[in-house]
Amino acid sequence: MCREKMGRYCQEVKKVGLELISTIIESLEINPSYLTKKLEDGMQVIAVNCYPPCPQPDIALGLPPHSDYSCLTILYQSCEGLQIMDFEDKTWKAIPHIPGALQVHVGDHFEVLSNGLYKSVVHRATLNRDKTRISITSLFSLGMDDKMETAKELVDDQNPKKYRESSFKDFLDFLATNDISEGKSFIDILKINNDNHY
Repeated sequence: MCREKMGRYCQEVKKVGLELISTIIESLEINPSYLTKKLEDGMQVIAVNCYPPCPQPDIALGLPPHSDYSCLTILYQSCEGLQIMDFEDKTWKAIPHIPGALQVHVGDHFEVLSNGLYKSVVHRATLNRDKTRISITSLFSLGMDDKMETAKELVDDQNPKKYRESSFKDFLDFLATNDISEGKSFIDILKINNDNHY
């Protein structure tokens, strides 16, 4: 029964994800079907996390700060625990829990595609003293070896290309040699004229 429900959830959330991606692409004044086929054939990664109650949530984290490699991430959570970085004042902001709501994050590959017009969301998972938190994360990206690159329509003399192309395999190679808990970021190594590399 649980497997059937999760299978249906995966199918329905993929429809939502593809529709949102098309809408975001259209906002960049690019044909909304720009990535449709590649994403339909691409990867949908589902991660189910369980964060049990923690007696000292102030000194522990569920997940360290990071951004997702994906184009888009859709998150369901059972209670509050997600925080995002507000880069204007360099503080963490708690995302309120709205029962039944899905939360949407732009990932690294959308930052690359949009040449920085959209920024990937840096976030972390905190722990709760009293409640178990369940999260279901759906990440949408191109296939393992397919490269995401900046849309040509967004590059000109006044707006040069700011990011290198990359694939999910490149991200996995980065994870194999870097510790994100130390603050290393995949999107940073994709930035052109940046000496960071993995």
